[in-house]
Amino acid sequence: MLKFLTKTSVFLALIFAVFLGTTLGVQASNLFEVKNVSVDAEASSALEARGIALKNGQTRAFQVLLKRLTRVEDWPVLPIVSEQEIETFVRRFRLQDEKTSTRRYLASMSVVFEPETVLDLLRNLNIPFSETQARPMLLLPVLEDVDGYRLWDNHWWAESWAKMDLSNIPAPMVLPLGDPEDRAMLDVEDVLLSDTQSMAALAKRYNVDTVVIAHALATETGRLDVSVYQYSAAGSRLFVRNYKGRRDPVELAGEAVDDILSAFAIEWKQTSVVEVGDQVTFTVAADYERMGDWLTMLERLEAASFIKSMDIHVLTSQGAILSLAYTGSVDQLASNLAQSDMLLREEKNGWQLKLRR
Repeated sequence: MLKFLTKTSVFLALIFAVFLGTTLGVQASNLFEVKNVSVDAEASSALEARGIALKNGQTRAFQVLLKRLTRVEDWPVLPIVSEQEIETFVRRFRLQDEKTSTRRYLASMSVVFEPETVLDLLRNLNIPFSETQARPMLLLPVLEDVDGYRLWDNHWWAESWAKMDLSNIPAPMVLPLGDPEDRAMLDVEDVLLSDTQSMAALAKRYNVDTVVIAHALATETGRLDVSVYQYSAAGSRLFVRNYKGRRDPVELAGEAVDDILSAFAIEWKQTSVVEVGDQVTFTVAADYERMGDWLTMLERLEAASFIKSMDIHVLTSQGAILSLAYTGSVDQLASNLAQSDMLLREEKNGWQLKLRR
């Protein structure tokens, strides 16, 4: 495909190597928060307009959330919740950029929904859903236009990504700071030459396993071509998207960003969506070297969304025998545990669970 595809093993080795530099934490995310919902309403008074706008905004945010949690093929059967019922599902909301006149109200709204109430609704309707997120990926927007190649300089392609909520989505992404340390690790030539060593160092700094390069080619009016390169410990790949219209490439950027994020979300939900049904129980041997590792493993198991219950049959200083009740398939369970840096594998003597790091 491309040169970098032959360097997967190099990237895999480098990404887990000890890198002496600053490690930045990934921003906390909430799959049940919908941000930046624009509301606009008119009524006989500003107060009445505000009430209408808030109900309308919460209802639209709820539809965004339901689509976020479910597969595209299930969208036609998603429930329509009335403005009177919506309060049942809302935990809290936040308003920004409020503007009022005598009869009009405008604002930007963010809504946090009650997870279990929302999931119970989908369960009762037998609609499969995903309540987990993929591991965050580091996103590097590269622009190629008549002025050349740009990575760290301010440009409209990077700004188009920065406008989006990249945290509270099925496949979250992290934009780098672009500070002197980032620039010293990687420049645009490194990206174009598929310098996996430099990219692995940058990934290590942001505590991620995957680097996504969104390379936008904007040299023609009414056309925007985007090549998306993905480097990860599991392998490397490339997919291409083309956007055409009578608009300037800058105006096509929003459509492109939405489409690319949707592609990653669809792919993630193919492996993480669980059919509504019975639980499965199986036995697994947990392998660790010290009790501190066991406590870490226990904490991650309790947080794993696919695991519904757990029984500990044997516990020693270097191992445990567990029964796990889970939903979905065993491959989905393994993928879910991998998001928490745990490896579930079938060995000769049965299933084994280890910490990845």
